[in-house]
Amino acid sequence: MIIDDPRYMIRSLNSNQTYWEQGVFPEWTALNCYRHYPDGGIGTGVEPHYHDNDELWLFTTGRGEVRLDGVRHEITPNTLVYTPMGCVHQFQMFTPYENNAIVTRIERAGRPLHLTVEEYGPPEPTVPGFVVPGATNTGPIRDPGPRCPLSEWRLQHYEEVNGQENAALICNEHWMVLSGAVRLTLDRREVLLEPGDIALIRAGTTRRLSAEDRSTRAVVAREHPVDAA
Repeated sequence: MIIDDPRYMIRSLNSNQTYWEQGVFPEWTALNCYRHYPDGGIGTGVEPHYHDNDELWLFTTGRGEVRLDGVRHEITPNTLVYTPMGCVHQFQMFTPYENNAIVTRIERAGRPLHLTVEEYGPPEPTVPGFVVPGATNTGPIRDPGPRCPLSEWRLQHYEEVNGQENAALICNEHWMVLSGAVRLTLDRREVLLEPGDIALIRAGTTRRLSAEDRSTRAVVAREHPVDAA
């Protein structure tokens, strides 16, 4: 399922399998990919590498560690990791885990892959990466810096989904369901989001959310507010 409107895009799990492909998401969002990875195993991770774009991870379950330019950080449930273009990063998990990924559009040489120092040489840095620990990832990012595309990205449970205000959005807002179901109304259109489905919603759109059952978990990513002026 794909619903493509000037104000929003809805993609079901089976139509949301891209990662590096360009031009799939609308031009009005900074996101180029929004994916859920539910079944990470103990001991898995990725080698040190960097990208020609920005990448963000949200570990909604599991424990492990991530290194950004050699600096170690702990991963706990609801930990957000921002790796800007040129940041060498890797992670290693010590328990089963669930991960979510966002990437931006490819820049520089436009290479859609993991770039290692050994094969491609050292990267040209942009801005420092950062980690928001799970226990403190409860609202807007305190200092996202000049490059991070998001002002907020975190896990929402049943009560939090149902507690969202019904209003016209002041920023681009993006939802992905992890478990259960979310009923989403956009202006006058209603859709049911199930695990792996995403909704990309443009600032100015009126949206209403309701969780279908108490098992519902979703993640919400918000870009920076749009200047009405």
